[in-house]
Amino acid sequence: MPDTHDVEIQPADIAELGRQLSVCQAALQAQHREQEVFAYGISHDLRAPLRSIDRFSAMLDRHGGLDDTARSHLARIRAAASRMGGLIDALLELSLVNRAELKSEAVDLGLLAEWAGAELQETEPGRVASIQVAANLRVRGDERLLKLLLSRLLDNAWKFSRERECVRILVRGEREGDRLHVTVRDQGSGFDMRYAGKLFEPFQRLHGPEQGGGNGIGLAIAQRIVERHGGRLWAQSEPDIGSIFHIELPAADNAA
Repeated sequence: MPDTHDVEIQPADIAELGRQLSVCQAALQAQHREQEVFAYGISHDLRAPLRSIDRFSAMLDRHGGLDDTARSHLARIRAAASRMGGLIDALLELSLVNRAELKSEAVDLGLLAEWAGAELQETEPGRVASIQVAANLRVRGDERLLKLLLSRLLDNAWKFSRERECVRILVRGEREGDRLHVTVRDQGSGFDMRYAGKLFEPFQRLHGPEQGGGNGIGLAIAQRIVERHGGRLWAQSEPDIGSIFHIELPAADNAA
């Protein structure tokens, strides 16, 4: 049998590998350009008619002579336009997450969680909330995308705690070798674990709008961010008890 250790890579083989790499890089760049064009189209061409719908609905609402039924219909039209606007924002975020260049640095997830929690409390200052975040949750990754990850997970906990007198969110973490295992725990409505497989799929909803359900893209965004960092995201839950989202990410070298 020939000794494979004596096989030499020929210059022609190196040239062919280089050519194939160039082809792959060109295809990847083309895909990124297509995503950018798609994102621009969503942002510009879909937002324009939505703005018109909202503006003319508002003008009709201010017009005298409308009865309660007509005003109710207008309110539904404006609410639907608002939901569509939120869906556009989420699709743009998902597109950004898929194509954004990762900038790896030491990041404190605890600070990002506190920031995300403060933003939620500013949007609804009347809600009573207790958001407790552990110190020294240091990971390695892209700060901007990790902030989006925490915003999505805390927003999820916030929405599904709407029926509680107090929103309770607990963020903790533990170093496990070269990884950091972070948990985001809430005491919200929870969900049936039989449907956990759909949790991170775009447009899949385990709750209706009346229960706080959104457009079904938020958790898909969160999972994609974790995957791009070489980590894992999964959840445990019990109906009417709450949920725990588990995040596993590369730990920063100086994490305790």
